[in-house]
Amino acid sequence: MSRAVLNSRFLIRLLTSGEEDIKRVSTLKKDISSTACELTMLLLSTSVTLNVTCLTVTSLITKLCQ
Repeated sequence: MSRAVLNSRFLIRLLTSGEEDIKRVSTLKKDISSTACELTMLLLSTSVTLNVTCLTVTSLITKLCQ
């Protein structure tokens, strides 16, 4: 096989692997973004639940003390 053919195959492989890497990075960024969004929603949900529980308990204590 000639050196030109080998160089051309090597170049094609480099370009192809670069495209695959870009796709992997793009997918990884989407996964990280999705996970961050899910964690944020979980934290907000927990915060809201805790606030409602505290308000309910405070309301009950206020009614009992009157």
